[in-house]
Amino acid sequence: MKKTIFTDLFEAYQLPLYRYLLQMSRNKQVAEELLQETFYRAMISLEVKNMAQAKAWLFKVARNLYIDWTRKSKSEQRMVERIQLERADIDSIGNPEAQLENLTKQEHIEEVLCRLPERMRTILYIREIQGFTYQEVATAMNLSLSQVKTTLFRARKKFRYYDQLLKGECSDER
Repeated sequence: MKKTIFTDLFEAYQLPLYRYLLQMSRNKQVAEELLQETFYRAMISLEVKNMAQAKAWLFKVARNLYIDWTRKSKSEQRMVERIQLERADIDSIGNPEAQLENLTKQEHIEEVLCRLPERMRTILYIREIQGFTYQEVATAMNLSLSQVKTTLFRARKKFRYYDQLLKGECSDER
């Protein structure tokens, strides 16, 4: 029974957790290692009574592993390095101009996210990209619902500020 539940959890959350860890670590190998460790810990200690809470629990474990990794990591360059995200439609042939525009937008969003503090970036990412509910964010981040709402409000405000700042820098260079 536990094996079936674990398999279901793995299939359901492997890709969202990987994307989250990749966004946070900005390093493919680190994201893969942290994902493996997350599911290893889940396999050892997860007793699922409520499947809805499993998602938040897994993201909480992944976040804590990421925090541990950042503390141990000596490289401050990880926030600056660019990575290429794997795209689901990599084999599809499309409009090269549209692909370049999408890539440029994606890089801009990543640059703006990198400027946010870790807590704001995490909350904004798991709420907006991963689609967590406010309650799931609160559980995953070990915060109250009001703290999540306040931090999310401030993160969105800072995101807009940095977005405008970067767009302003780009327009001055032309």
